[in-house]
Amino acid sequence: MISSKAGAANSQHVFIFHGKAWPFFIICLVNLVLTIITFGIYLPWAFVKTRRYIYKNMELNGVRFNYHATGGAFLVSWLLVGLIFIVLTVVCESINLLFGFLPVLLLWVLMPLMMAKGLRYQAMMTRLNNVRFGFKCGIGNVMWTMLGLPLLLGIAVIFVLYAVNRMMGIPESTNGGLLQLAVLAVLGLLSVGITNGIMYGKWMQLLGSNACFGIHPFRIDISLKRCIVICISAMLILVPFTIVIGKLMAPFYITLSAEIAKGGMDPAISDAVAQEYLPQIIVSYILYFMAIVLMSIFSKAALRNQFINGLRLGDSLTFRSTLTFVGLLMQILVLILATICTVGLAYPWAKMRYMRYLASNTCVVGELDDLELSDTDELNDTGFFAIISRGMMVATPFI
Repeated sequence: MISSKAGAANSQHVFIFHGKAWPFFIICLVNLVLTIITFGIYLPWAFVKTRRYIYKNMELNGVRFNYHATGGAFLVSWLLVGLIFIVLTVVCESINLLFGFLPVLLLWVLMPLMMAKGLRYQAMMTRLNNVRFGFKCGIGNVMWTMLGLPLLLGIAVIFVLYAVNRMMGIPESTNGGLLQLAVLAVLGLLSVGITNGIMYGKWMQLLGSNACFGIHPFRIDISLKRCIVICISAMLILVPFTIVIGKLMAPFYITLSAEIAKGGMDPAISDAVAQEYLPQIIVSYILYFMAIVLMSIFSKAALRNQFINGLRLGDSLTFRSTLTFVGLLMQILVLILATICTVGLAYPWAKMRYMRYLASNTCVVGELDDLELSDTDELNDTGFFAIISRGMMVATPFI
């Protein structure tokens, strides 16, 4: 009996993706044509159709997901937000030009609440076995995680960099200046890594501890220390690329500075200097793009594993993600290169390939048949603020 229960508890249910390139190509083609001829008005419906196809082809334990959001809800949300912002800007600037920043400030303050409402709408529009997902979070938690904490961390980073720069003083030589610049650059990278790690960890806790599936709440166990290590490691990927780019571009900036020191530089001389170092500039941009891609992919794989592996549903279900850096790198490179080389024609094939990879490396551990399939009796929010927030779709690098 004990071994039987242990076997049931350890059973794994891998996600299976059934999407095919050709049907998805037709959807993408129709979406593109209709979006162009309607001057972008069809874009919300294009987004819904794309997501709906992906959801309905994602299977777990023999059952597929459903997505019931509507393009009209997104369009109304986007139009109302844009209209309110424009009207407030016109009114504020008509009173005093200095007040023109107030609508931006208001939007910045309200955005966390709108994003939370948008997450709730997205969750409740997603079903599995006719049971809705859900998301509900307190205002204080949302404002602190999405606004207060990032602001506080940003101020702390600026203060630390300023304090270190003052402590090091004014460099007495060129080498001293370069050393000081290098120290500040490394400290900046570490600060950004620490800041991102804390924010991503808090984001994971916010999403994982306030979501539910029907009557069953999700729980999550996240190590902020591990998130910080992941983000610092991702930032360190930039270091060798930065050094190479610096060596490539140093002659360009030295020449440019010498010309400026002579008493200014007209556009003709500036263009000539840029043309002389054009190969180095092109290579530097390529290296920069490669560094960003590698850093993003490393973060995606590690943070997604961290988030999924920490999730719990009910009393017995856990989740597992087994993405690898190399595996995800190959998928993303194929997606990027296939899309660029075929002017987008191969994007549907590469996208379906990418979704199959994500699904095959994600599973639920436990006995799904023992989970009570009871939907929540909560209704979707219908207030004005909820309506204008439905189009606020949060992008997270760890899901």
